[in-house]
Formats: sequence, C-alpha cells, structure tokens
Amino acid sequence: MAGDSGKWLKIVLAFSLAALIVLAPSPEGLTEAGKSSIGLLVLVVLLFGLEPVPLPAVALLIAIYQVALGLGDSTSVARSFMADAAFFIIGALMMAVPVTKQGIDRRIALQLLSRTGGDVRLLSVGLVTICALVGGFVADHTVTAVMLPVALSILRITEDSVNTDMDEMGRLLLFSIAYGATIGGIFTPSGGGRNVVMLGFLQDFYGVTIGYGEWMLYVLPVTLLLIPVTAAVLNVAFRPEVKDVPVALRTLQEEREEESWTKETWLTLVIFGSTVLLWITASDIFSLGIIALGGAFTFVLFGIVDWKDYQREVDWGVVFIYMGALSLGHVLFETGAAGWLAGEFTALLGTVGIGAGAPLAMAISGMTMAMTNFMSAGATATVVGPIALEMGTVSGVSPMFMGLVTAVSAAFGFLLVLATPPLAIIYSSGRIDTKDLVMAGVLLTLAAYAVLFLVVNTWWRFLGFTP
Repeated sequence: MAGDSGKWLKIVLAFSLAALIVLAPSPEGLTEAGKSSIGLLVLVVLLFGLEPVPLPAVALLIAIYQVALGLGDSTSVARSFMADAAFFIIGALMMAVPVTKQGIDRRIALQLLSRTGGDVRLLSVGLVTICALVGGFVADHTVTAVMLPVALSILRITEDSVNTDMDEMGRLLLFSIAYGATIGGIFTPSGGGRNVVMLGFLQDFYGVTIGYGEWMLYVLPVTLLLIPVTAAVLNVAFRPEVKDVPVALRTLQEEREEESWTKETWLTLVIFGSTVLLWITASDIFSLGIIALGGAFTFVLFGIVDWKDYQREVDWGVVFIYMGALSLGHVLFETGAAGWLAGEFTALLGTVGIGAGAPLAMAISGMTMAMTNFMSAGATATVVGPIALEMGTVSGVSPMFMGLVTAVSAAFGFLLVLATPPLAIIYSSGRIDTKDLVMAGVLLTLAAYAVLFLVVNTWWRFLGFTP
C-alpha cells in the first residue's frame, strides 16, 4: 500500500503542475496552444523522471493529452507519431533480430573479448571506440541495435558462470554502446539528422556550404577526445562486479569452433550490409525508415526470420516511447512553444551581458544541450538553429561557427530515455533505470560541454576558425 500511495503522489504531482501551467495566464508572445504544449512537456518530463507508470504508457498519454486539450485531432496527432524516424527505429530493431539469431553478435563479442583479454573495463573502452567510429557513417540507431545483443551475450554467459546478476557490469557495457554511438554521430554530416538540418539552414539562409571533409576537419577531434572521456566517465559511474570475464571468452571461443558459417549466416550479412549501404547512398531517395523496413521485410522474405521472431524479440514499448518523443517535439515546434522558450533564453542572455563571441556560442550550446534532452536532436536543431544563426549574425559571429557549435551540441542528449534512439534501445533491455541515466548523463554532459569548447578554443583557433 505504501508503494501505491507513493505512486499516486507522483502522478498527482505531475498532473497538478501541468494543470497549473495550462490554467495560468499566457505570457506575452506565447499562444494558448503553446502554453498547453509546455504543460505537456512538464508532465512528460516528470512522469519519465519519477516513473510512476511504465514509460510506454507515458508515450500513449502524449497522444491523449494533445487531443484532449485541442492541440490536434486524432488524425494529425497520429501522423506526428508516424514520422519516417519511427519507421527507422522499428526497422532497426527488427534488423537486430536476425543478427542475433545467426550468432553474428556473438562472433563480434568474441573479437572484442579476444583483443581485450576479457578485461571488462578495456571491453568498455573497445565498445565506445567501435560504436563512435562506426556511428559517423551508420546511424546511431543502427549501431546501438546491432551492438546491444553483443553486450547482452557477454552478460548472459558471465551471469550463468557465476550464478548472480551483473547489474553494474550491464550498465557499463550498455551505456558504452549508446553513448559511443551518440558521440560518433557528430563528426560527419551524414552522422545525424541534426547535421543535415544545420547544413540546410546555412545554405538556404546564408549561402554557406560546408564540405563533408571540412565538417570532419573541425568536428572529428571532438569525437576523438570524447572516446576516452566517455569511457572514463562510465568507469567512474559504474563499477563492474568482476574485473574480467574469462568464462565468457572461453565459452564464445568454444561456440565459434562448433558453429559454422551457414548459407543463412552469409545471407544475413549480405542483406544487412546492403541495407547499410542503401542508408549511406540512397537515403535521400527512399528515406532511412523505408530502407530499414525494406531490410526487415527482406529477412522475412528469405526465411532468415519469421514474423513470430519479430513479435518475440522486438520491444514494442520502446517503439512507442520514441514515437511519443517525436510527437512531443512536433507539438512544441508547431505551437511555437519551443521557439518561445528559446526566445526567452536569448533575452535572458542579454540581461546578463552575454551577447557576442565565444560566450554567446557557449550559452547557445548550453541551451541546445538542455532542449535536446526533451526533443529529438533534429527537432532541437530545427528550433534552435535559426535563432542561434541569427543571434550570431547580429552579434558579428560567423554563421558557420554558430551552426557547427549548435549541431554538435544537439547531439549531447545524455539524460533522458526520450533524448536519443540509442538510449531508448538500451532501455529496452530492461537493465537500465532512469536513475542510471541521470548518474552517467550528468557527468558526460558536463564533460562533453568542456571537450567541445576545448576544441573550439584550441583546434578551431589554430585553424583560424573563430567567432
């Protein structure tokens, strides 16, 4: 009963604060719809943070709230849930199923373990490194979805060998994957939608074009520095129960000797590789989501998996969480709530004397990092980007400088499940709690902010790229 009373107290608190916002007079420049959207934002953040109900249920509430408060009819709200990004995460999660079924994840795990000697902390460093480097060219969703079964295989074997749960080790490995993929998505233009959004703004508004290699020249050092920093932060936040996993290494070696490369295994690699290649080369024609669904369908077509495999192995609750996050970002943007929040922040900066140069860029970066934890990175870049670029222009700051800082900062959503698809995917394992996100996320947010402006004030200055 005490647990039930605590649960209802959290629910009443969340709904009461949201109701106070909705019923309060609208501030100047904010519409009634925008105010209601901010109420939804507060409600969702509190329910996600306090977790009195399962997170997928909160995602469903996002739809109910919008229709109930007149922010959209059921059809328009449904459309906001089903963006191409939703298709992408569905397809990406499905495509991880045949990889696991054919044991490819265990082969990757063996390679990692062989090179680290079974040392858990070195394994964490290896996961961060691989996910970061691959994440620049393959979407972070995909990297995480593929590598998650690798970590889970190692965990299951280790837990079976010692007959106890490896909770801290699990958190260390899973966050290594998610955060590694996230920091990798910043160093190429193709690494994330936020980068594409910013490139479009710079080209359309200011006629500024950034080449693929030029983007890498400026941003790759951020990723390279964040790889050891991320590994260090995670090893401080989570202390694995064991130092090494020799049993997992031996088990995987023995299984590899027993397993042969079948026709289905090779076909899985061909289909998966072809899908990734299409993501890289043809996403502007077919979209990432449609290509992902095509890959998932092809696995069924060739009998690598059947539909029951997808039903059993895919966590559909995570799909709802991500779809809800897309819808939340959509309503904040469409009602002008996100723009109003950003505008209020810029006005606040003026009152404390921050109006130009690196301090302005640092302030915009901080605002972007805060907002990207509540909306998708692409939506954050869409909302903050035009304001940041215009503030830079008025203050004499290069649009390209401000644009790169904002795009990179939009990737640093480390605090909430709805911030990035990688966090939603590892949450689907059932081994991550929201308090774990806060513990690791706060440290990494501060570290990422410091690393970004270390690069800005050293490497960018050395290249002559200054505000």
